[in-house]
Amino acid sequence: MAASPDPSRPPPAGVPPDATGAAGHGPMVLSPAVRAELLDPTRWQDVLAGYARSTQLAVAMVDPAGQLLGRCHNPQPVWSLARAAQPAGACLFCLAPLPPCTAVAEALRTGQPVLTRDQAGLAHAAVPLCVEGECLAVLLAGQVFDQFPESLPLDRLARACGLAPHPLWQLARQQPLVSRERLQGYSALLATLGQAVLRVHYDALLERQRAAAMLALSQAVAARTEALDREMAARQRLEREAQRAQHFAMLGRLAAGVSHEIRNPLGAIFLQVDLLTEELQQPSPDSATQVAEALTAIKTELVRLDDLVQDYLSLVRVGTIERTPQDLQAAVQAWSAEFQAWTAGRGVQLQVDGLETLGAVAFHASTLRRALLNLVQNAVDAVPPGGTVTLAGHGTATQVQLRVHDTGRGIPDELLPQIFEPLYTTKPGGTGLGLYIVQQIVQAHDGEVTVESAAGRGTTVTLTLPRAAATPSAEPGQSPTSPAPESDSTREQTGESEGV
Repeated sequence: MAASPDPSRPPPAGVPPDATGAAGHGPMVLSPAVRAELLDPTRWQDVLAGYARSTQLAVAMVDPAGQLLGRCHNPQPVWSLARAAQPAGACLFCLAPLPPCTAVAEALRTGQPVLTRDQAGLAHAAVPLCVEGECLAVLLAGQVFDQFPESLPLDRLARACGLAPHPLWQLARQQPLVSRERLQGYSALLATLGQAVLRVHYDALLERQRAAAMLALSQAVAARTEALDREMAARQRLEREAQRAQHFAMLGRLAAGVSHEIRNPLGAIFLQVDLLTEELQQPSPDSATQVAEALTAIKTELVRLDDLVQDYLSLVRVGTIERTPQDLQAAVQAWSAEFQAWTAGRGVQLQVDGLETLGAVAFHASTLRRALLNLVQNAVDAVPPGGTVTLAGHGTATQVQLRVHDTGRGIPDELLPQIFEPLYTTKPGGTGLGLYIVQQIVQAHDGEVTVESAAGRGTTVTLTLPRAAATPSAEPGQSPTSPAPESDSTREQTGESEGV
């Protein structure tokens, strides 16, 4: 039984092998479960029943093997009588078994509607249902005569089915004719309708799958985020514990250091007090001179103790400082005037250069002054009398730099990695806290400290600070635009310097 593609129209929309999802959707894997849902007869029965009523054709949906999906809507009289007496053959709509009908296979192969007529004269159309380049099923429409029925083929059909020829012939004559042209039009209508319904079902299923995938993804992201939060919380807890352990270790080292540093000046003070006691109990002609010398020595040791206390106070304050925008040029000029008076007493000249580019910077006055003082003291200790120490500034739109340069003996390369360690010192009488305090203060200002040094060529320490805005409140008792040294910062500078 010959089957021929319908030549009257091009393939309907959605049938070509390169078809893609509506609204730009990507393709969906057509698994057996997806196919079953797309071809669910309950989704198609109303559409097919409405088509059958409108065209007066029989219509049914079959799978690629020709097996019926659902039921046949509006079966025609001749087909119903013959099919009741004889089960269906290879083709659901063909009554004559030979030659076998190939309309379903041809429609699946070409992706186009195919018209055919069996040996009994019944015609039908096979319309493929395709999505994403794959044909899933075929819609059959017809069971009608497209030309006046002939008695001889119907007689053969009646005998093959065990029926009386006359009743079958009477039904065939009463069944309305449907011309081939009209059947072609009906098949084109069915192709458009079928593809539209299939596309709606496909897009709805695709949207559900995408929604399910997005839900699964969001759940996975939420679970991963929760896991990351837990991991970060655990890591932060471990970091806090490590910092706490380091803090306690540092406190232990500082406590040991401060006890050692306090013991030396206290021992010297006790010794001088004993000498004063002896002189007062047993005066001598030189008692006035010896008392004056003892008092001077006591004052020197007290200044040294005060320096040590200020160092430890700086470490305590550095964790709670509040930076405010201030004129750094004015502050450094005021501090350098104090420093110059002290360096002159040590026989060292302090030169100041480049402060005009500093401008406004967010900083904490007393702690930053302490950092510069420590650097100047270290530089003065490094140069012989008659030497020069330079305090220079340089400002850009985003940061400022303060450099303290000396022309002293320099720092050997092997010692550079250790100079910022607390309690590390190479100077007799040094506390080992000077540069450590400088580093802590600068880091509290979100800045950094760098050191350039070479043995025999001097040392340059650079403080780099950002111009970023800081906390809004100024340190109590200080003006936001003027430097505010510590109340005891102008004391006589006679004692030991801190740091390396």
